[in-house]
Amino acid sequence: MSDWNTETAEWYAHKYGEYPTNKLGIEALKLPDNSIVIDIGCGTGCALRHAAKQVTQGILIGVDPVPRMIEIAREKTTSDSTASNIIFKVGSAEDIPIENNSADFILAFDSFDHWENQQQGLKEIHRVLKPDGHFIIVKDGGLPNNTEARQSFLDILEHSTFKIIEEQTIEDDEVLFTLWICKNE
Repeated sequence: MSDWNTETAEWYAHKYGEYPTNKLGIEALKLPDNSIVIDIGCGTGCALRHAAKQVTQGILIGVDPVPRMIEIAREKTTSDSTASNIIFKVGSAEDIPIENNSADFILAFDSFDHWENQQQGLKEIHRVLKPDGHFIIVKDGGLPNNTEARQSFLDILEHSTFKIIEEQTIEDDEVLFTLWICKNE
């Protein structure tokens, strides 16, 4: 994420901070109320604020490599009374500041393509995810079945420890995106 800095964080937060994929993706998941959820590349924390409506007894942790983005996420979350169980940490997909085998769900909502090293990020997710946990990837715009980008994405997952167990294409008036639910093999 070397192109990300204070200026790009401000721009992103203004333009995409409350993007509809966050709300719609979380609604599609139906997270258990006692889950431990980590959002890699959490941006403004929008997905976690939506998740807090479902995960009322668990812990939600947002991780982002840009310190200003974490500041923005904290600022936006402080005023949300339903989000008292959200924590934000500076970190990257390649070096997640969380203990081994601790997460029930790890989210990558429109962040996977921004990781510096996707294979290292997948190894870290495997380390942090509980053995029966789920890794959720969202890609805005969806990936049609017969594209090079789709095949490249599937190849990366195939060479990791994850297997796709569910794929959904979600569309409403504002957005179209694909959501993959993966498990450790």
